Amino acid sequence: MSDPGVLDIGRLSRGLFVEYLGETTTDDLVVGVGDPPPVCDRLWHGHPGVIEDPTMQHVQVTWAGLEDAAVSFGVGHSCDDQGRYGLGVISAAEYERRRRRVLAGRPPQD
Repeated sequence: MSDPGVLDIGRLSRGLFVEYLGETTTDDLVVGVGDPPPVCDRLWHGHPGVIEDPTMQHVQVTWAGLEDAAVSFGVGHSCDDQGRYGLGVISAAEYERRRRRVLAGRPPQD
């Protein structure tokens, strides 16, 4: 049985609020030449984002505080054999709460 909080193929849609379920990482935080550095210095476990492109095998998420970093525009998320992604679905209110925390330099969750 699928975890109701984990994004699966049937729930893919542009504008859906999600969280990153992987380990906290500093990979793929590069920005283009002349662009300001990202507001956040890492992609946290639980980091809030919004699905920008719901292409099934290359879901792109705009991560709060990392909007101009490669992790938001160049990295896509693929599903596993059960159709699940490494992303969780969160509410708009939870997205906003976590967004405020990461923009203040704090982890998205206590």
